[in-house]
Amino acid sequence: MCERGIVPDLVVGSSIGAVNAAFFAGEPTLEGTYLAAEMWRAVATNDVFPKGRLHGSWRFVERREAVYPIEGLRRLVSSFLRFDRLEDSVVPLTIVATRLDDGVEEWLTEGPALEAVLASAALPAIFPAVEREGSRYIDGGVVDNTPLSVALAAGARRIYVLLCGGVNSSPIDSGRPYEALLVAFGLSIRTRLRRDLAAVPSHVEVIVLEQSGVAEILWQDFSHTEELLERGYLDARVVLDRVEAQMAELEGTRLATRWWSRTAGRPPLTRKRTRADRSS
Repeated sequence: MCERGIVPDLVVGSSIGAVNAAFFAGEPTLEGTYLAAEMWRAVATNDVFPKGRLHGSWRFVERREAVYPIEGLRRLVSSFLRFDRLEDSVVPLTIVATRLDDGVEEWLTEGPALEAVLASAALPAIFPAVEREGSRYIDGGVVDNTPLSVALAAGARRIYVLLCGGVNSSPIDSGRPYEALLVAFGLSIRTRLRRDLAAVPSHVEVIVLEQSGVAEILWQDFSHTEELLERGYLDARVVLDRVEAQMAELEGTRLATRWWSRTAGRPPLTRKRTRADRSS
């Protein structure tokens, strides 16, 4: 998007999207995007999901709040945050988190940025709840994984939705009970997204950038980062080319509400992208 000169008035993030949103809101440039990609390339599974000496599937059923401590994620987020408080981000930023006490969806725009991002990304059972200003929070995706409602409430007329997956992605087969729970969680997320997209007012443009190849990868597997970055970049170029061509054809006339799928005409993964490619 930075390559196309698209400058957001507001960035909204929920769950893992809160991590990426905070990174971009602090460094909303092409160089900042490169830095984000390099950060993800450097992350290994054990950095975020550390395995102890006695780690095993039994840890999902023992008496504990979560399987993994959140310190690894805390170190990761702390390493790239460019601001201490949400209100100090370069681009206005809203983080969505779920208040554990009563299930309320909170839109966080002020206060400590690190705790807000961690709260939004605290996947239940995987990470413990995060305390922030006297309340405990869990993953924002529990109540609103793709928070179109935040953008609409802010008066947005054009919304770019960046997905870690697809609107109609097929779930992977689950081999363990806890995996079945995560599959069900994913289904509920995509169902709400389709419903929310269908309810967007007709005067608002929505461009959906899907990510291919995610459904086949386990949630704790970081070994495919380079491939996913490449796929995401190519998928986005196809969609944005299509959008720009249609806008040029209409000569500035506002589009009707719609979303573009990455499935038609996505370029094959044939080579690595050079820095010259990235700046084109």
